[in-house]
Parts: sequence; structure tokens; C-alpha cells
Amino acid sequence: MSVEEPPVRTHDRNLAETMDDHALEPVPASRRKPLLQLIVVQVGWNISVSSFLVGGVVGSGTSFGEGMAAIGLGNLVLAIVASLIGVIGFRTGLTSYLASRAVFGSAGSVLVSIVLGVVAMGFIGVLMDTWGGAVNKLIPAIPSAVFVIAFALAILTTAIFGFKGLHKFSAIAVPVQVAIGLFALFRIGSLDGGFGEVFAAEPAKAIGFSAAVSAVVATWITGAALVSDVQRYALRARDVVISCGLSFVVGVGIFETIATVSAMKVGNSNFVVVMQGLGLLAPAAVLLFLALWNTADNNIYSASLAFTSASNLLRLRLSKPFWTVLAVLIAVGIAFLGLADQFGKFLTVIGVVVPPFAGLLIAHFWVLQRRTAAAEVLRDLPAVRWEAVGCWIAAALIAYYAEFLLVNAVEGLVCGFVLYALAGLITGRRRTVTSVAA
Repeated sequence: MSVEEPPVRTHDRNLAETMDDHALEPVPASRRKPLLQLIVVQVGWNISVSSFLVGGVVGSGTSFGEGMAAIGLGNLVLAIVASLIGVIGFRTGLTSYLASRAVFGSAGSVLVSIVLGVVAMGFIGVLMDTWGGAVNKLIPAIPSAVFVIAFALAILTTAIFGFKGLHKFSAIAVPVQVAIGLFALFRIGSLDGGFGEVFAAEPAKAIGFSAAVSAVVATWITGAALVSDVQRYALRARDVVISCGLSFVVGVGIFETIATVSAMKVGNSNFVVVMQGLGLLAPAAVLLFLALWNTADNNIYSASLAFTSASNLLRLRLSKPFWTVLAVLIAVGIAFLGLADQFGKFLTVIGVVVPPFAGLLIAHFWVLQRRTAAAEVLRDLPAVRWEAVGCWIAAALIAYYAEFLLVNAVEGLVCGFVLYALAGLITGRRRTVTSVAA
């Protein structure tokens, strides 16, 4: 007679699988998620403080029509890039870092994973320091370090559970954020002059249409480059396109529009100051806290996947939950270094390093190995694919030093794609394998 397994063991196994999050294997068909969950997680990923910052830039430097066109075009470009990357995740079921093994080789991807993981932690550490300092100014009696630690513990509670944790948080946070944002927009429109003043507004110092589009694209090109970490859970390719389109064109666009309108109406690009002037400081604080949480836990999630991939290749055999905790500790350590004034430099580094990586991924899976099945992606890999490493470095350097497109991030992505596609075609590595997921 067989003995049923104790329920607690089944629960523990399910919990372990949830926290492991298929960090070292393709997401199986049985664990793929419906479209609504993908939309919730992807939109949650994309609602960030960056949207308010870029909206302020666009709103203070363009007319209404020009600003809306820049936001629409910029986010359309991002949605296309994200869809191309996301479909790679759908077809292979792999994280960005596992897929990078096919591009950079088994050992070469270790360098890629470590670099991208550390850069992400630096960004979050600086963000934590900025958050702690800002709240400390409101409540001086409590040291900023306390707020940093509290924030770190908060994001750990969601990031450690992977896709499931991101979904549960976003399912609560996204509706709250949208409601606050739309209410703020209503209050702005109710001021004297209504939206008529916004439609007629002219910038005191115009930045130009191309600069506005550049600001929109640069803000989220890095996020678009890593959407495979979420979209590997998609059931269908069209779900990837729909969720990426809604998250960038609609999700990001709504908050950039709100910030743009507030800057045009009130004459201040600082969204918090605008909200305070409307008597909405408390809702603004909630909105920004949730947006910071969105940004941080998704970066922690992505970094933990990067470190898990690298450690596996180095035979350390440390699980994703361990790397999630360590990633948070690294971010806290960076926050305690007091690097809040280095935020702009971190954005520059990320904007130069990550987009070429996306360009190489697109070239590899859309040109050189189109429709590659998950079983084929990681088979018979070289230790290091030096042409990929060279193309990545070259594209990053070209993006940093050259000026031939809208913004460094786009230049890096395009250069990475072109250089690697040419290198692959020259060396004769182009082949097509039918995907089991397609």
C-alpha cells in the first residue's frame, strides 16, 4: 500500500520551486502564465520614478503636441525592442542570462552576468540612498539608514518569490498607482484655466523633438533589454507583444503624460512639488514609494537571475534565493557608501553597457539562429565566443563616444545588432531550428 506524501512536504516543494523560479532551466509549458498576469507584472515593472522624471523633462521643454508625439514615438520604439527580446524568452523559456550563454559562450556569459548584475545592484544601491535621504529630511529624528534597511526588507519580500512575488505586489500596487495618477491629473485639470493652458503652453527653453524622444527612449531601453526574465512565462508570442505594448505605450506613457501635463500646467517639472501644491503630498508619497518598490524589486529579481546563472557555471551551486538576499545586501552596502549624487553616472553606465547586450541577443535569435528550440540553445557551446565579447565592447564604446543617432542607448543597441549579425554571417553561423514553443 502506498503512503501519501505529507502535505507539508508538498507545500515545501512548491515553495522551493516558486523561489527557484526556473533560474537554471526553461520555464515548462505547465508553468506558463495567462496574458493578464503577464500584463500586470510587466506594467508593474514599468511604472517607475523614471517616468515622472522624463515627463518633467518633456513637459518643461516642449509644446503639448510635440511632447505627446515624443512620448508616443519613444514608447513605441521601446515596445518594439521589448517585443523582440520578449519573444526570445517565450520561444526558449530562458532568462536573459541563460540565453546569453548561446551568444557569449558558457564561460563568456559569466562575465556578462556578473557585470550586468553588479551594475543593477549599484543602481538600486544609489536609489536606496536617495530614498533614505529624502525621507530623512521629512522625518529627521529617524536616521536615513533605518529607511534604507526597511526599504530593502520590503523589496526582498517580493523579489525572493520571483514571478509570483512580482505578480502579487503588482496586482495591488498598479491599480493604486493608476488611481492616484489619474486623480492627480483630474486635480490639475480642475485648476483655473483647465487643460486649455496646457494645450496652449509653450516652453520657456525648448529642447526639441529629437531630444524629447531621446529622453523617453533612454529612460527605458535597459528595461526593454531584459524583459525576457518576465516574458519567458508567456503562453503565446502574441501575449508577449500585447503585454509589452500595453506596458510601454500605455503603462509608461500614462505616467509620463501626467508628469508632462503637470509640468506644463504648474510650471514645475518636480512632480512631488506639484502634488504638494495640490494638497496631495500623502498620495504622492505613496505613489513614489510604490514606484520605487517596482523599480527595485524588478532589478533585484533580474540581478539574482544573473548571479544564479554565473554561479552555476562556476560550480558554486548556490540557489536563486541565496543570490536574491545577497543582491539586496550588496545594494544596501552601496547605499551606505552615500553615492546618491552618483545617480546620473550610474544611469550613464547602464545606458552604455546594457543596450548592446540586447542588440546581440536580437541578432543571435532573430538573424543567426532564428526560431531556435530551447533544447538546442545551450547545446555544444564554446567556452567563450570572442566575436560576441568583442562586438559588445565595441558597441558600448561606439555608443559612448559617437553621436549618430538619438541617444547613446539606441546607438549601442543598433551597433550591437549590426556588428554581431555581420560577424555571425561572415563566420557562417547562421542556421534555423524550428522552435517547439512556436
